Amino acid sequence: MELRPFSDDIPAGELSKSRKRYGLDLESIRQKIADIERLEREISEAGLMQRNSPADSSAATLLSDRIKTEIEARLGFLPPFFLPALNQAEVLDNLWRQSLSGYYDNPLPDTFKETLFAILSRYCSSPYSIVTHSCELRAMGMGAAEILQLLQRPVPLTESDIEQYFAATAAVSFPLEPWPKPASDLGRILASLCVAVYLGTQQSGRCLAELKRILGPAAYAGLVSFLAYIKVSHLWLEAYPEIAYEAHEQVKKNYLPMLREEPQLAQFFRNYYLGGNHGRATTEKALRNSEERYRELVENANDIIYTHDLEGNMTSLNRAAERITGYTRDEALKMNILDFVPAEDREKARQLLEPYMPWEMPSSFEIEIRAKDGHRVALWINKRTIYHEGKPVALQGIARDTTEHKRTEGALQQAKEKLEAWVNELEQRTREMSLLNEMGDLLRACLTTEEAYNVIVRIAQQIFPVHVGALYVITSSRNLVESAIVWGDASLAERVFSPDECWALRRGRIHWVENAQSGLICKHIHHSTPEGYLCVPMMAQSEALGVLHLTQPANQKLTDAKQRLAITMAEHIAMALSNLRLHETLRSQSIRDPLTGLFNRRFMEESLALEVRRAARNQRPLGVIILDLDHFKHFNDTFGHEAGDTLLKELGALLQTNIRGEDIACRYGGEEFTLILPEGNLEITRQRAEFLCNAIRNLDVQHRGRPLGRITASMGVAVFPDHGRTGKGLLEVADAALYNSKDQGRDQVTIAD
Repeated sequence: MELRPFSDDIPAGELSKSRKRYGLDLESIRQKIADIERLEREISEAGLMQRNSPADSSAATLLSDRIKTEIEARLGFLPPFFLPALNQAEVLDNLWRQSLSGYYDNPLPDTFKETLFAILSRYCSSPYSIVTHSCELRAMGMGAAEILQLLQRPVPLTESDIEQYFAATAAVSFPLEPWPKPASDLGRILASLCVAVYLGTQQSGRCLAELKRILGPAAYAGLVSFLAYIKVSHLWLEAYPEIAYEAHEQVKKNYLPMLREEPQLAQFFRNYYLGGNHGRATTEKALRNSEERYRELVENANDIIYTHDLEGNMTSLNRAAERITGYTRDEALKMNILDFVPAEDREKARQLLEPYMPWEMPSSFEIEIRAKDGHRVALWINKRTIYHEGKPVALQGIARDTTEHKRTEGALQQAKEKLEAWVNELEQRTREMSLLNEMGDLLRACLTTEEAYNVIVRIAQQIFPVHVGALYVITSSRNLVESAIVWGDASLAERVFSPDECWALRRGRIHWVENAQSGLICKHIHHSTPEGYLCVPMMAQSEALGVLHLTQPANQKLTDAKQRLAITMAEHIAMALSNLRLHETLRSQSIRDPLTGLFNRRFMEESLALEVRRAARNQRPLGVIILDLDHFKHFNDTFGHEAGDTLLKELGALLQTNIRGEDIACRYGGEEFTLILPEGNLEITRQRAEFLCNAIRNLDVQHRGRPLGRITASMGVAVFPDHGRTGKGLLEVADAALYNSKDQGRDQVTIAD
């Protein structure tokens, strides 16, 4: 159904008389007032332009589309009331949330809400509100004549009127049930009290208190929210007078039928639109005041305010344009808007000349212009199209100078990036120190150097993920440096070299080569020369233990912080290795026989108990051999104790070189020795004993160039679990077998019974 203006339903004679009464120029005057007020609104909202930057446009559009979809899903259409906010997602969201809480989801009865909205619409200069809510009332079943009476009904708000209202409501008890009909006396009193509150009369405070008493907390809160929303909606409609009621769904359905049902409504709406009883003098005075405010706002604005025709020829601009561009007003008015834009950007700037339709969102964009002195000025522009008789005739815009803002933004971005780099570096340093502390804790818990090497390589790979890294340790002979651990490309790391080939070890201080082409290269760098490398000597108690070697990849420099970290890491490693060596020395002294180098009796007894338990758990055999040198006392008496010690050393060396890695060889006491063979059954243990007996028989020992003669040994063999189920039991039966060998002529192996 096509909607027509008010005049379409008014007889031509009446319309002609009305035009003679008010004058054809009144419409032109009011249009100018509306344009001035719209301009004031745009100036006040200019501060919002910066938030609508291109970077945020995508997210804002998505939010705006989502809210639009939500409105259409709830109402079945998009009311024109929301159209001006479509390009401002945050404003649209705020407006829709207020509409929901204050109006659509408000628990007050719908008839009361629409009746009060229609009454209060008389205090809004936009016809949108009064027309749409009149149509809403008709859709709810109210007749057109009743709507006209409602709109024309005066609201007495004098002090005596208010007192009469209070007297009438004194008999009303809380809660108010049922809700009174709008046409009832109580319904009219409630509406009048609400009007008094809305207009802020002297009695508004008492009216609020009475409404609160009558309605109760819940209904009172709904009423206050509803009145607040009406005020917001009126302010919104007056700020955007271009909002047209014709596109509203209820207006499409009910407007023309309502006018046909009550033709006087058309006259009422027309008089409302034309200003009612306001005279020409009042209109002209308002126009002069608005024009004065316009000049003050426009001329004193910090932003450029301009207009140009559809071809881009400038028609007006304010003083800010002279200050920002450097052109005088007369010079600028003779220019085209594209003349301000550098030649390389003019194609992009042609969007300045593109008008948009009333239902489209106003466009905002950023562009650079060239000032009169040649320097560039960044502007953020918000433009709108000016229409006359439904056709675009010019474009108006507000341009904000964002040059300093962009410069500050750039400086802030640089500061942000620098700060982020500092934070990342600090986080990296913190992580590295945590790893270093973790390495120190683990090294203190290590019992062997092998365990320490595993810990070091795991942490070093995380702290120094360089091309090649290696930890070199000086051998006990002090004439070689061997690689203990290597990470990265192991083929580029030297395995063994002399201590004299490393400048760090020779000088006892860090050796850093930043440029391999000009630096002093260590001789142990035999492969292709790296971009740079670092050698850190590991010193403990003024003694060099080794060197930490790190290469520098082509794309990553070893910074001063990394070098200091490498020095700290080398100190930790040196101290840990020194402590481990001392610990291993002390432990070796506590479990080794100093003469033969074999394990001592204490270690043998502990190990035998452990191996017996392991064999029992795994159901595996365990062999034990006890051997004793024959006639050793006579040997000592003949050749001397020093020769006897030499013999014991040779026997210890023989045993160590002829047993498996898991076997345990011990000096049981004097010239008596014990061998523990894990998983050695009777046959294997016997064969091993026979082999050793024969090897001892063939042993050629000399002392000071003098041969010590033929040497033999007697042996006893016992096996778990055949001959005993405890370590002590095995030793006893093996010892008994040994004495059987002695009794049977020595130099033989006897199996335990």
